[in-house]
Amino acid sequence: MAKYDEISSTERLLDLIRDENKPGATPSTAASQRAVGHRLKNLISFPVSFRKVISVGVDLGHDDLKMIKIHRVSDRKFKMFEFARIPFDPDISRESPQFHQFLKPILTNFCGYSKNVEIWCTTPSASVETRQIRIPKVNPKLIPNSVYWSYQKVSPFNEKDVIFDFEVLGDVEEDDKLKIDVMAYTAPKSEIKDLKDLFNKTGFPLTGISIVPFAYQSLLRTGRIKTDESHISSLYIGRDWSRIDIFSEGSLVLSRGIKAGVKTMLETLRTEIEGKLFELSVARSSTKDSARILAIKKKLKNELAQAHQLFFGESHNAPAAAVEERQRLLKEGRLFKMVLPALERLVKQVERTLRHFAMQYENARVRKIYISSGVDPHPRILAYIGEELGIATETLDPFAENPNFFSLVPSPQTASERSSYVPAMGMALSRNELTPNFLYTYKDKQKVVSSQRVNRGVFAGFFLLMALCVWVSFWQDRQIKARESHLQQLQQQLDQFSVRVDQNLIVNLVDDTQANFRKITEIGEKYFPVAVISELTDLTPVNVRLLSISTQVNTQVEKEKATAKGEAKEKGTLILDGIVQGDRLNLESALAGYLMELRNSPIFDQPTISKKSFERFENKEGLRFTARLKLI
Repeated sequence: MAKYDEISSTERLLDLIRDENKPGATPSTAASQRAVGHRLKNLISFPVSFRKVISVGVDLGHDDLKMIKIHRVSDRKFKMFEFARIPFDPDISRESPQFHQFLKPILTNFCGYSKNVEIWCTTPSASVETRQIRIPKVNPKLIPNSVYWSYQKVSPFNEKDVIFDFEVLGDVEEDDKLKIDVMAYTAPKSEIKDLKDLFNKTGFPLTGISIVPFAYQSLLRTGRIKTDESHISSLYIGRDWSRIDIFSEGSLVLSRGIKAGVKTMLETLRTEIEGKLFELSVARSSTKDSARILAIKKKLKNELAQAHQLFFGESHNAPAAAVEERQRLLKEGRLFKMVLPALERLVKQVERTLRHFAMQYENARVRKIYISSGVDPHPRILAYIGEELGIATETLDPFAENPNFFSLVPSPQTASERSSYVPAMGMALSRNELTPNFLYTYKDKQKVVSSQRVNRGVFAGFFLLMALCVWVSFWQDRQIKARESHLQQLQQQLDQFSVRVDQNLIVNLVDDTQANFRKITEIGEKYFPVAVISELTDLTPVNVRLLSISTQVNTQVEKEKATAKGEAKEKGTLILDGIVQGDRLNLESALAGYLMELRNSPIFDQPTISKKSFERFENKEGLRFTARLKLI
């Protein structure tokens, strides 16, 4: 284990991407659009942050745990603090308390006590199905639904049991029509939940869960693996199985599992050696040289042990002498010839996959294959694969020198050990913007986008309001200044204007005003009865009938007394005899409302009821009343 003790950890981020296969693709068009899309996405999605983002990649293998801790300096610059490989008993179930107890102190020691750290972990690729599908060019809002049903047609699934997600790769032309390439995938919910719960129990919840092919994708998209080729492939040779992944412009476009691995090669070796042992046992009955038989038997058993070490022996800590011995054994060629049938089957499966890719993408060719393994296959085996396929091969080294990748600890010494850290390195470089995440699917992203839309709307509204306030303030300021200027002009004019006012002018103006007032008063007296009748007509509702109207006119003396008291000059009293018709229960309220209308009139004052009773009028019951109103 390598350590950098001064660094503990800080911060997190999130997002995703993915797709599957269909005929007639134009990779160059899709790839270029993909590349531009990713660059634009990076500009939009990665806000400037002064937080230190610490990311830990975890590769939970069959019998060991590999981890890498990285500080994300920027979008494409990284600093590695630490890496570790911890073996464990493969027979211990991951659901058992023993495994949880084993994992917690390891994570605590590696990540520190800070919870501000992003942790990404691998899940077995064998249980995850990936498919590239092609859908018609539709509105972005309709893409999720279109992808969902297109995938259901090809590979039906139950959402209760699996997690479904996808990544849009880009637009392609097919039969002169514009379509969309999408990588879609499903993963068992139970496995994802179990892995999530395992880390939750340790106190270090996972930020993301993904598979090894997407870890390779993260290496490509972050520039950790640099290549000039448009189409490359990664071949992982495992113990029980292998996997071939094909990438186009940094995006996974095809992933297939192969039921052939190192164990298959070892079984072939064992069969060959046991066959020789059987021949030896037959020969034993016809020869007396038991010493020779034992010597041959011992030699064959040693070869089996050496073969086991060759294909299963972890060379991470192997001394140089052991490595030289293995090379010497392989030079002899005997063991290699024994394993050749199994190796040929592996190569044929890879060849078929490459041929399928070429058919789907108009004869697009993979120019390089990166080979990695959890064990330590000899370079001769890797060379054989490249020779048979006619493609350049290279062992994938995630620790290779890179100007944007700075390591604070020495890298592993052997190529095989460095290669074994590929999944952990890819997970450490993962983030939701680049890497499909089974904990953060398209549904989660839609919620985030919806929330962002609301936030943007609120911000836009606030901005417009502020802009409006600024504009109103500016406009008011201009209006004030304009009025002040106008006021100054008026003041100047006023200062220049002088009016000659004398006593005669004032007396004449008063006389004219009094004369006009008398004329107006006379007109008012003349037409006052008409005004009274008109006012009554306007104020009397349809359910009130006036049967008679009479007046009591005040004398001049009474008018002068009222004026002396400071009261309104009363002209007399108006007596109304009427009846209110309608529902008996509403008659009283209707009468009260009528009186209120009369009271609000500028002509009438202090309406009072002198008499009221229920009577029948025109065969209808009504409320008969007599009202007195003062005329002003």
